[in-house]
Amino acid sequence: MKIIIPSVDSIIRTNKFCSEMNGQQSVVLDKGKIESALHTAFYPGSEPFQNGGVARLAGALCFYLTKAHAFQDGNKRTATYAAVIFMQSNGWDLQFADNDEEEFSDLAKIVIKATASEITKEELMEWFESHKIRIND
Repeated sequence: MKIIIPSVDSIIRTNKFCSEMNGQQSVVLDKGKIESALHTAFYPGSEPFQNGGVARLAGALCFYLTKAHAFQDGNKRTATYAAVIFMQSNGWDLQFADNDEEEFSDLAKIVIKATASEITKEELMEWFESHKIRIND
């Protein structure tokens, strides 16, 4: 199965969606930073990818998009949604605790830690790998 890779435009649409959900305007600060994040996550550009399988690639994508700060607002939300959409487009999803009693889900917490450099890219990729589930067709 060929892996479906997101485009710069799909990442921008994801930010627009995230921004509008929170009553904000979507502002792209630097389209080149999105391109760079995509190229780095999906290096060398075709299978086999340096960062591994779908879940690990999603973790790398999330990491590089959060670090890129390509948008005025919603960088973490955009990166998280883009990673999940990438996984779902390729037959996978994430299973994690929502923590209804807490402010953030386990996914949000791990992305916040990655953005704050409290964990490495490898640790985020491993989190995605260890929480992946196959989507039943």
